[in-house]
Amino acid sequence: MLTPVQDLFDTIPDTLNPNVTGWLVYDDAASKTSAVLLDSFAPFDDFTLKPQDGMDIYDQVDYSFNLDLKMDNLGDGAN
Repeated sequence: MLTPVQDLFDTIPDTLNPNVTGWLVYDDAASKTSAVLLDSFAPFDDFTLKPQDGMDIYDQVDYSFNLDLKMDNLGDGAN
């Protein structure tokens, strides 16, 4: 489930559907649940996740990258 933060839009089109559902699929043959409309969203701190296999979390990195992004207005309300 992805809900874009509508405060970031210059204009909000009447046709915008802010509820977008996707599935993380490991087995294409398995059935998928139906999409569910969420009326509210509670942020989740993914730093609290623990490895399911019980392995230790890496405490050092081999490579580090900085990614600089710029969000420009296209003039029609889309960014």
